[in-house]
Amino acid sequence: MPERTPCPDCGAAAEIIERFTLASTDGPIAHVALSCTAGHHLRMSEDRLASPAGVLPGLVPHTVQLCIHCRETPAGFWVSRKSSVVAHRPWCLSCCQELDWASCEVRPFAS
Repeated sequence: MPERTPCPDCGAAAEIIERFTLASTDGPIAHVALSCTAGHHLRMSEDRLASPAGVLPGLVPHTVQLCIHCRETPAGFWVSRKSSVVAHRPWCLSCCQELDWASCEVRPFAS
């Protein structure tokens, strides 16, 4: 199961996609690579990750993925361009109605 955390840049939902260690003069330092729903891709020391208030260590808080287009409505579909290498982005049903269906791939979230 992927590890989730708030994005340090914008607070949106982010997923830790890699964990690694880098050497330093004080010894090895744990680092993470993460990607958020707003499109940020970061590599940083693990100690920079936020710890949501009231969440016990090791537990993942329940989050709702918001539409990347309107940023207000919960998303339910992954959207990407057919000829693009860019990862899919979360969209809500209302915003999907505005898409050019001939140039986009739209997939519902897995249940």
